[in-house]
Amino acid sequence: MTQIKFDFGHPSADGIADLAGEKIHVVPTERFRNGSRIVVRDSFEVRLDEHGTATVTVPPTDSTFAYEVTVGESEDTWRFVRCVQVPDSTSVLNFSDLVEVDSTALTPVGTGNPLADIDQSDVDWAIQFINS
Repeated sequence: MTQIKFDFGHPSADGIADLAGEKIHVVPTERFRNGSRIVVRDSFEVRLDEHGTATVTVPPTDSTFAYEVTVGESEDTWRFVRCVQVPDSTSVLNFSDLVEVDSTALTPVGTGNPLADIDQSDVDWAIQFINS
């Protein structure tokens, strides 16, 4: 099991204030196995404390599911949803550090196009490597 720490704030006249008392909704993207147990796609909620933090314990994800985390209520203009992978860890992980994934393909989002990131030095290196 892995612990995830949520820590949220909001802008204020004095800088950043704690996002106290707000609801965090967590649901796996699919049912999954935990040992011999099948875990159904059900959700749970946790409220942020007076400092805008909360910690939850969840089974780590694998290639078959991720966690969809919703922060805020439907009427909140700042509400957002993030789908994340959760590695198996004995350390508490910050929610902000978790890898965001596409909820359908379960592949990391925002990684760019690897072919678009190739420049001439990469091509030169590959040719030199092949010829050696």
